[in-house]
Amino acid sequence: MYSTVLWATDGSDGAECALTEALRLVGLSGGRLVAVHCDHRLNGRSGGWAALAGAEDPRIRIERTIDELHETGCDVQLVTRRSHREAADVVAEVAAEVDADVIVCGTRGLGALAGAFLGSFTQRLLHIAPCPVLAVGPRAEAITVSHSASAEVSV
Repeated sequence: MYSTVLWATDGSDGAECALTEALRLVGLSGGRLVAVHCDHRLNGRSGGWAALAGAEDPRIRIERTIDELHETGCDVQLVTRRSHREAADVVAEVAAEVDADVIVCGTRGLGALAGAFLGSFTQRLLHIAPCPVLAVGPRAEAITVSHSASAEVSV
């Protein structure tokens, strides 16, 4: 069904919700997971610093997640691209390169205020992706947790 599932991540909680669904698809199909991160960095005197200020560099959180996935035996590849282009353009480009069957992404991430409603990244990706896009909202994680808790109680 899905031999290559691409997970778009910016290290946000929204991306983590999307990972749950990406792993579900990989588990159902026996495919591989390709994680893609578009690393936006400042130029000039600020060169090397993340474009978004935060408590933790998103790359650290993403690499930690990838390491944890490897430890569980998950077939996952991390592709990090440093770019000044729109992250959606970079993710769509990588999806075409790896012949992804589906892109899984969150609906809210670390993006600019302009994407406050659906998320400018997700909105653009839906229009330019070379394959289907599964946009996972934060509510999906809450539902998954709720069903897991119900299943544990009924056992």
